Amino acid sequence: MRRLQSLTRLLVASVLVSCGAPEGDERALQPAWQRAGIDELINVTLNKPATASSTQGSFLPEYAVDGNITGDDSRWCPGIYNQTRLLDIDLQGTFDLVRMELYTGFRDTRPIQSYELFYDDGTGWKPLPGASQTGNTSIAVSTTFPQPVTATKVRLSCRDPLADNCRVKELWVFGTPHSTQVNIPPVASAGPDRSLTLPATSVTLAGGATDADGTVTSLNWTQVSGPSATLSGTTTANLSVAGLSAGVFVFRLTATDDDGATASDEVSVTVTAAPDVLTNVALNKPASAGTVNGSFAASNAVDDNLTTRWESGYHFQTHNYLDVDLQGAFEVRSAELHLSTSATASYAMPAFELQAWDGGCWKTIPGTVVEGNPLSTTLKTVTFTAPVVTTQVRVVCKDKPYCRLRELRLMGKPAAAPTGATTCAAGQQTVVRNVRYDYALFLPEQYNNDRTTRWPLIIAMHGLGGATLTVDRTAVLSNPEGLAKQFSSASFRAAMKAIVISPTQRLPFTNEGTGWFAAPAVLALLEDAKKDYRVDTDRIYITGLSGGGNMSLELGMYNTNRVAAIVPIAFTSTPQNDANVCNLKPLPIWAFHGGQDTPGRATNLKTHLDTKCGPGESKMRVTIYPNGGHNGATWDTAYATLELYDWLLQQRISDRL
Repeated sequence: MRRLQSLTRLLVASVLVSCGAPEGDERALQPAWQRAGIDELINVTLNKPATASSTQGSFLPEYAVDGNITGDDSRWCPGIYNQTRLLDIDLQGTFDLVRMELYTGFRDTRPIQSYELFYDDGTGWKPLPGASQTGNTSIAVSTTFPQPVTATKVRLSCRDPLADNCRVKELWVFGTPHSTQVNIPPVASAGPDRSLTLPATSVTLAGGATDADGTVTSLNWTQVSGPSATLSGTTTANLSVAGLSAGVFVFRLTATDDDGATASDEVSVTVTAAPDVLTNVALNKPASAGTVNGSFAASNAVDDNLTTRWESGYHFQTHNYLDVDLQGAFEVRSAELHLSTSATASYAMPAFELQAWDGGCWKTIPGTVVEGNPLSTTLKTVTFTAPVVTTQVRVVCKDKPYCRLRELRLMGKPAAAPTGATTCAAGQQTVVRNVRYDYALFLPEQYNNDRTTRWPLIIAMHGLGGATLTVDRTAVLSNPEGLAKQFSSASFRAAMKAIVISPTQRLPFTNEGTGWFAAPAVLALLEDAKKDYRVDTDRIYITGLSGGGNMSLELGMYNTNRVAAIVPIAFTSTPQNDANVCNLKPLPIWAFHGGQDTPGRATNLKTHLDTKCGPGESKMRVTIYPNGGHNGATWDTAYATLELYDWLLQQRISDRL
């Protein structure tokens, strides 16, 4: 077979996030299999019935088998945030499959990076050997299968992370009509995975093979990966392995039948060191803190010097924190905290806990919550209820106005990095305590599905007389003011595809009077969110109502490079009197106002930006509700408008900077 020539420069695709609209046709391309001169093979998927688990708009599954690799509107796309993305093709017959060509991507970029190909021979779906990839970087892939397979259907499964579309221009599979006398390959089994603990250094692996239409003529064991080991019995069902050391070993059993067909299976042997050697995994690791008092830096808490300390800045809000980046994954079992300013000074923290980074949020480590610690108890050792595997550990101080920590020692050992789903509280609104503002947090329903997808962030502020949380900070109010109110609706929760933080400005603990948000504290809360959740820093949005709307405008004027868009609702300020008001002109803004309020505030600002801030029209849009006042009839209606979020989540900082 000749190698597939690159079609990269000739492929065209769609817009960045979705598949987009057509750009126009380019010259027709001769399929690579014809150019390679493989006349005896046929494209068995061409114009065959195609179905999909999900489809975005007009980008239908049949476009992936119509033979057109140049038309921009001829492709299948499943859409983003669909966890299952399958493309099935009915071959309308039985064929022996030899090779496939897959054309994906956006123009010359954005190929599908991770995909699997399956076939159905009438007994169910099976992986198509050699046809799956991870880390693919090419928009045109040609794969010759290690051995032909007989099939009546084929399936493509896109495994790219959520929030990234899968674009398939064509899936061509080449083969020949199936004859009635085809050998069925054998089935090999290398046995279950095994584990050992040193000083044990040997193991016997029990394998075997069967052949449905003949006999197995030979078996052969080989080592695929891992440290060197001594093998014996490599041509028998049972493999003896000796000389094992700490690490992961992979061995492969290959079976051959009487017609020369082969099949393989792999087994892993994991050898762990014993006994465990625990060390202080926090020693001299990078440390940061919510606040710092002068020279009492966060790094002092991990320098193994009990005469230095981290001390928080003076603050009347609780839940300051100190983070330690372990610079790798570790299994941590216990912690030793040296508190106060010295071993004898009575300034120990009475209440604190330890948290571990879960891959998407911070989770309290079981067994580490301390309440009522005496001020004179300056050494506190906590043993975890169960070992925790993590890459970062946080000490949360529940005291005020100061938190003091001379040294944090975390006893653990290296471990494999966590994989799979995270366990954050997603799809619901929860309460988070923070040294800036306590807040209601919403994470999208799909947030835990993988550890790589980053999500847009919306910070939503209430008005001067409003609140989000109960006085004791244990729950979200039953009728909170602002965007937080919308999450009482299950359909709204399911539709929201962004992280939403709704801070409450009530200090000290009271929901009475007037609560003014401060720009430095909101910006610091934004930086905390970037450390505490998987935030897409290109899609950060600020919104607020009344006084919160004023703050969104202020942040937009003075921090335009840090936000992608703002949504001020029923604002009461006059930003056009600010010398920096023209900074708002290129910023996407959607303002909402009530016709019974002061609608001129919003329209006057837009007119000012359009006419007095240089040529061209601003990116501000205004919606006036004729019957809305300075009340929920305006802001509740605005926040319930799903079109708002469709527009908002398309805005990116990088689009204008």
